[in-house]
Amino acid sequence: MGRGSWSYGSAAEWLRGSEPMAWRRTYSGRLDQVPVARQFAVSLFAGSGHEGEIAFIVTELASNAVRHTRSGEYGGWFGLELVHADLAYIGVTDLGGRSRPTVLPESDQLEQGRGLRAVSALAVAMGIHGNPAYGHTVWADVDLRPTVAPKHDLAVMLAR
Repeated sequence: MGRGSWSYGSAAEWLRGSEPMAWRRTYSGRLDQVPVARQFAVSLFAGSGHEGEIAFIVTELASNAVRHTRSGEYGGWFGLELVHADLAYIGVTDLGGRSRPTVLPESDQLEQGRGLRAVSALAVAMGIHGNPAYGHTVWADVDLRPTVAPKHDLAVMLAR
């Protein structure tokens, strides 16, 4: 059987490919695992220009899972799901608890409650599904497509 004449091109082309890449990992429900989850996510989105946003979102969602749900109890865990595509998906699954995660109105926020609002400001979409009895997944979509700023110089040149 002969060799084909196909080629992957550059390593970046092969790595990014045409299909979205997806990962799932679980972590022990301890606060010391939040930076581990954050570093994993940042490494997967390296070079995207959105590493800071990804880091913040993973940190906030994972911290909330450990602090406010049964995930933070003995034997608990939280799950991290990431999809690298033009519209990146970041989801953190917890074990549920006494309440449902909520993005509070800006006027209701004191010391707590600002994190999910900040996540919603960074994301193009955000949502929560599940329930306190069985667990929640809190997710955010981040637009990784490059934005093209208008070139004012070009507009001036065209106006002449």
